[in-house]
Amino acid sequence: MATPLGWYSDPTSRYLYRYWDGAAWTSQVSNGGSHSGTDPNLLPADMITTPPAPGTAAPSPTTPAPQPAVQVTQSSGSSVGIIVSVLVAIAAVAILLVVLLSNSGDDNGTTDTTSPPATTEAPAPTEAP
Repeated sequence: MATPLGWYSDPTSRYLYRYWDGAAWTSQVSNGGSHSGTDPNLLPADMITTPPAPGTAAPSPTTPAPQPAVQVTQSSGSSVGIIVSVLVAIAAVAILLVVLLSNSGDDNGTTDTTSPPATTEAPAPTEAP
């Protein structure tokens, strides 16, 4: 029975894994995903066709669990408009309060509405016909 093709422990121990093509070792090597490439050194002739030992197959790469979908929403600038509107409203209220408070203290003492006038003149006498 032929050994199936795939990645197996490198029989030379120079790399973590070496590829077996079903009939012979190739020069394709890997260090577990961190480095893949080609071994520049030739394998000894007696090792090239020696099949991998049972149980030396590289572990299958695990498929990572799917990540939850993330919904990204883009602001259309309406939040900036709301913030500016609120700030303008606050400024308008503040200005209105300043104007009203400054007008209420505008009495200069020339008119007193709480007491009657100091002098009153009697009406001119009228003669009867």
